[in-house]
Amino acid sequence: MSKKNKHRHQQQQQQPKAPSSSPMAQATSLSVAPAVPETPAAALAAITEANDAVVAEATEEELNVALATPPSSDASNVDLVTAAKRIDETLALLKARSDRLAKREEELAALEQTVLARDEELKARATALEDAERGAKEAHARAKQAEEELRAREVDLQGREVGIRERELNAEAGFAAERRASLKQLDEEAATLRDELSKARAQIAKERADWEAQRRADDERWREEQKRALAMHESALAEMERSSAEQLRVERELLSKERAELKKRAAQVELERDVLREDREAFDERVARRAAHELEAAKAKQKDVEARLASAQASRDELYEKLRLRDEAERALGNRPLDEVKRELDSLIRERDSLKAQLAKRPNHDVSERLASLERAQEEWESERARLTQESVAARTALAKASIAVTELETLRDQKAALESARDLLHTALEELRKDVNERIRRADGVSPFPACSQMDADSGLQTQTPVTDEISDLKAFCQDLQHRIAIDPANPDKVLFYELRDIRCFLGGLAMSRLHLLQGISGTGKTSLPLAVARALGAGSTLVEVQAGWRDRQDLVGHFNAFERRFYESEFLQALYRAQCPRYSGLVNIVVLDEMNLSHPEQYFADLLSALEQDPHLQKLDLMTAPVEPAPAKLRNGRTLTIPQNVWFVGTANHDETTKDFADKTYDRAHVMELPRNRAQFQPQRLPARAPVSFDAVRSAFAKAQQAHEAKAKEAYAFVDGSFADILGRRFGVGWGNRLERQMLDFVPVVVAAGGTVGEAVDHILATKLLRKVRDRHDTRPEDLTALSERIAEAWPKLDKTTGAVRSMAIVRDELRRLGAEEEA
Repeated sequence: MSKKNKHRHQQQQQQPKAPSSSPMAQATSLSVAPAVPETPAAALAAITEANDAVVAEATEEELNVALATPPSSDASNVDLVTAAKRIDETLALLKARSDRLAKREEELAALEQTVLARDEELKARATALEDAERGAKEAHARAKQAEEELRAREVDLQGREVGIRERELNAEAGFAAERRASLKQLDEEAATLRDELSKARAQIAKERADWEAQRRADDERWREEQKRALAMHESALAEMERSSAEQLRVERELLSKERAELKKRAAQVELERDVLREDREAFDERVARRAAHELEAAKAKQKDVEARLASAQASRDELYEKLRLRDEAERALGNRPLDEVKRELDSLIRERDSLKAQLAKRPNHDVSERLASLERAQEEWESERARLTQESVAARTALAKASIAVTELETLRDQKAALESARDLLHTALEELRKDVNERIRRADGVSPFPACSQMDADSGLQTQTPVTDEISDLKAFCQDLQHRIAIDPANPDKVLFYELRDIRCFLGGLAMSRLHLLQGISGTGKTSLPLAVARALGAGSTLVEVQAGWRDRQDLVGHFNAFERRFYESEFLQALYRAQCPRYSGLVNIVVLDEMNLSHPEQYFADLLSALEQDPHLQKLDLMTAPVEPAPAKLRNGRTLTIPQNVWFVGTANHDETTKDFADKTYDRAHVMELPRNRAQFQPQRLPARAPVSFDAVRSAFAKAQQAHEAKAKEAYAFVDGSFADILGRRFGVGWGNRLERQMLDFVPVVVAAGGTVGEAVDHILATKLLRKVRDRHDTRPEDLTALSERIAEAWPKLDKTTGAVRSMAIVRDELRRLGAEEEA
């Protein structure tokens, strides 16, 4: 919306609408409204408001009539009347104050100059309105010219119609039906065009008469209003000359303020005048478009009629040509009936065929002798050709045998030379390889195939135990202590990590539930920092392993043995498992972080670990080689097997984009899954005194105490999940679970409750990550099933926990509903 239109809209809202019997009657009565506005700007605003009200309340038929009507001089008369009323209002104000003024000669002169300037402005506006009226007359002339063109085209069409009728009268009697149909259609189209033309003429004549009458009435009314305004103006001037001079000093300030207000109102009037001019130009443009549209419609109808006429003429000419060819054929046959001609032709054809058959059966004597001679010559030629063919085959066979023998001899000679050269090269390479093997065996004698692990055995720092904290009295206080120790890293005090207590509780519960963790979330949420910070706060061991996209099997994760060098290339992962068994870390918690774990398929390179972690803790091992090696590191059983320590947890971080792989359900089911939020609430971290590392036995003992103290709540939580959601998830979504989920909940829920959480918080996490995760991004999910699941959660949840809602579970259901278009984003 432009600035002018916005100003006009504001004035429309502020000013009341004038009543009228109809929109068109209101448009014609604007110039004779009885109310006199207080200011010129208000008068123009009232007119603008009335015009807008007319457009808003007009019907479709009235708008069409208004568009077809040429622009009249209503707007100019309204402006002149408005200007006269402004003068009248100004003089009335001055007359009311005339009793308080005396001797205002200088102010009267200034006021006279202002009035003269306004008169000049009125004259200029009258001139502009006359120009607009001339433009309207020109538009009317153009419309009249278009009407003349339509008449000329009608005459042309009528002439073509007469010509078509004359040509059709000369057609054969067999085409009378087609001619009558074509003429009837043309008559209907011509009648339609004549009706439309007559209606347009009547409408134009009516609108022209109404416009002329309205213009004359407005001119007379404007002249009378101007005369009254001038008379009142002269009377006001006379009264002002007789005013007193005693209150001149007080009124002088009032007049200066009024002068400023008049300048502001004049600016508003100028703005409204521009708006009226724009409206008038828009009206002219709409009239021009309407005329152009009518002209195009008439042209389209004319082209359609001409096309139909051309098609009818082409059909008629084609039928004329066929009739001419038929007449020529009948004349060529002597105008005999077609049946007689056909019988005669069939008889002649049968006679010709009979003569040909007789002629073919009667060869002459010369032909017979020549045929016998040719048969004898053919027999002699056939026998000669067979003899020559046999001789040719024998010659070719002999030649091929000779060529093969020569080629084989040359090939064998070349192969012998190549084999002799390869033999010499192999002898040389074998001698060099024998020397290299002997040198390597000499160097490898007495060296361990596991250099890094053997070096750990020899490292005094790793072979010495350190003092530890053997007891965790309160998991809730321990969780709060972890939050502050995680936030501040003494080695990097400028970096502060904010993790909510809920996330720390969930992580501790995951340590109790599973030794495999999956941390998901968008980049930058602290997935990698959390396990490393927890290890730092516990004084535990930690190793960061960066997973590569090309990993395919266990060797990429653990390492591989080079039999030629008698050396095992130990990966960071293998060294972390071995280090966790050294005395320095054997009594502590050890966390191995697999960064970007799903860059490759974990079910391939981590498959052995997934199977081993499901076994009894004392049987969890990795077979590094098929045969034992010597000398082997101390922690390697039988020289080839490495035990997976119970104090090691594996934490994998995962992003989900086009460069990563999806986890299989078996990985999700066996792991503890966490999704870190984007934003976390900040707090004021406390710098706590250093303490001894927390032992693995202390952590395990604290988990066992919590599981024993809150076992009943855990069983109640599992019974709630199984009783409330087994039916709907299995029947509607095909999601089920077994004993593993029960074991995980019996381990997870008590630790979360003991750490300060609620049963609802723990169950919400399990339900969202273990069960509802399988509902995500499925193409066979129906919105009504999700709605039923949402209602079931809302209905059943208060039975479990009235203080903590199912926030994460309901968020998953709402996300799925939005994905399917069943619920709009709030």
